[in-house]
Amino acid sequence: MRVLIPVLLSAALLAGCQRPAPPNPERPPEPQALAKAVNQPLDRAKGVQKTLDEGAERERKAEADAQ
Repeated sequence: MRVLIPVLLSAALLAGCQRPAPPNPERPPEPQALAKAVNQPLDRAKGVQKTLDEGAERERKAEADAQ
């Protein structure tokens, strides 16, 4: 019994280890660092633009209410 449990645990651990799928040779993987470097400033700019648009809308509403 003492020998059976470690053997079964070892077999279970080895069964869980599988090779990763080979990459598709027709489409190379996209470098994640490059995508992050490009998208991060764009996302920040979109956030700033949204804030400015909301502020302008509030000003227009305030002017319309004042008249």
